[in-house]
Amino acid sequence: MKNLPVNLRDKIDALYIAAYEALEKKDFNTAKEQAEKAWELLPEPKFDWDVTLSFVSGICDMYKELELYNEAHAILDELFEFGNLKPYQDGPIFLKGTIYFEQGELELAKVWFDKANTISKGRCFVSQPKKYKTFYSEYK
Repeated sequence: MKNLPVNLRDKIDALYIAAYEALEKKDFNTAKEQAEKAWELLPEPKFDWDVTLSFVSGICDMYKELELYNEAHAILDELFEFGNLKPYQDGPIFLKGTIYFEQGELELAKVWFDKANTISKGRCFVSQPKKYKTFYSEYK
């Protein structure tokens, strides 16, 4: 994995911050535009940087909030296909489960939560909204 230059990282971070500020103000178009600009600034191959997981999480969380589930799934699927994910990295797997949960695909949410739970031995639910753990506990 390569280290993203600090100046570029700062520029991308600023765009994500602006995106989340716009989201808080219910300015959904600006939120989407800012998040996508941030994602576009990440050089190819996008999944080979030290900050990749953080930025994948940022754009996918934004898409989830905006109910753009297919876009979030597409980025996560690309990440999985790239093959850089370590066996102990449960975050993107858990995130995929949350996206399925939010879109009402509960069978698929359970599958992805189960994978993340197995990898993390339950730690994936820590500091996450309680609804995910409640759902998983009841659905098992």
